Amino acid sequence: MLRRPTFLPLLLAFHFKHPIPSALAFNRASSHVGTGNFQRKATSSIAQDADADNKNQTPLSNTEEKTMSSNIQQQLFGRFKISPSQIFHRTTHSFAMVNLRPLVPGHVLVCSNRITPLLSDLREDEYDDLWRTVRVVQKVLQQKYKCDAFNVSVQDGAGAGQSVPHTHVHILPRYVGDLERNDDIYVALDEWAPRDEMVKRQPKLDVLEDSERRDRTMEEMEEEALIYQTLIGEQSD
Repeated sequence: MLRRPTFLPLLLAFHFKHPIPSALAFNRASSHVGTGNFQRKATSSIAQDADADNKNQTPLSNTEEKTMSSNIQQQLFGRFKISPSQIFHRTTHSFAMVNLRPLVPGHVLVCSNRITPLLSDLREDEYDDLWRTVRVVQKVLQQKYKCDAFNVSVQDGAGAGQSVPHTHVHILPRYVGDLERNDDIYVALDEWAPRDEMVKRQPKLDVLEDSERRDRTMEEMEEEALIYQTLIGEQSD
């Protein structure tokens, strides 16, 4: 039995052919995100919160300035053209935008300016900027939705369910008890795509029930940790 009788089934989000305000409308969250007053207030608040984070960013090169200027006129998310009115925050290397198909109210995306599919493709300054922007956007969403928590998710490559080959971070406001089965949010994220024809049904992992899983031995975990420790050491040499 659902804890909240007004909560809609999770996977309904994927049966709508048109943009939806949210198929997972939480009782405690606002059901609509306005693109007017809220966007102006959010942009102002983000600018204040981001100021400290952006002070030490690497200055733009002439090429990057031209690219960013072009992107502002017509920002792309992968191959999709994004309206400037959808973008509520920009930094040197990243932008944050509202979502065409949000799973919950306040589900937004933070993307790298440069179109590249993997986190590992980003330069150090681009990588750092992306995660600083995530933190700034979280502060604003918490202020707006009074949420208890967030899902912050990256599908890093097609094998992880990435539908658009452009590095992006999903940020979803969450509340204690908003889902009867918390893992449903990961199923929804795995099947999220901006267009119906892009939804890829990933093979389901054969995951044992908690009652059937066994704890690994200390020796097994130490052996695995040593492998990663050695590989990291080789990278730093």
